[in-house]
Amino acid sequence: DQWVIQAAMKQFAQWYNDGLNPGLLALNVSMKQLADTDFCTNIQTNMELYDFKSEWLELEIKEGHMMNDPTDIINKLKQIKSLGISISIDDFGTGYSSLSILKRLPINKLKIDKSFIQDIPEDEEDIAIINSIIALAKSLNLNLIAEGIETLEQEQFLRSRNCTCVQGYYYFYPVSDEELQTILKNRKNKLT
Repeated sequence: DQWVIQAAMKQFAQWYNDGLNPGLLALNVSMKQLADTDFCTNIQTNMELYDFKSEWLELEIKEGHMMNDPTDIINKLKQIKSLGISISIDDFGTGYSSLSILKRLPINKLKIDKSFIQDIPEDEEDIAIINSIIALAKSLNLNLIAEGIETLEQEQFLRSRNCTCVQGYYYFYPVSDEELQTILKNRKNKLT
């Protein structure tokens, strides 16, 4: 896990140094990683080693993982946040979270789980859940992203609800670092 984080941060920093502007590196973090007492120190060391700016990084924690030991998780997330790193709750709506815990988390973003997206705009229950999550994020002043967009209808539905940050196979399939570098170079060439 540590090697993956280090390799990803190194590559992203290189792309930024090459003027390619890859955007935000979002890394999924497991509970095992968060439980490591050196986790924050390792992230900070990698940032210094690769001249990696904190605003380039977002750590994603699955909602269900946070319910095991919320006090410890909140403290760890505060340490991460103090480094200037964004934090999002991944797969929101699937982990039975407590709203009293949610309001105490130092997070920036909720990610609507793709299981609520796959049947919209036809499924009324999914629509009700999505509307509730959007309202919750807005009232807590959190950014929001919808995962698993695969159709134009899903995108249009979410945009009509002012959920403008979306991701999924509708836009792109996973690619290798070499393919992504080529895409970034082509985008840079089109802009110049």
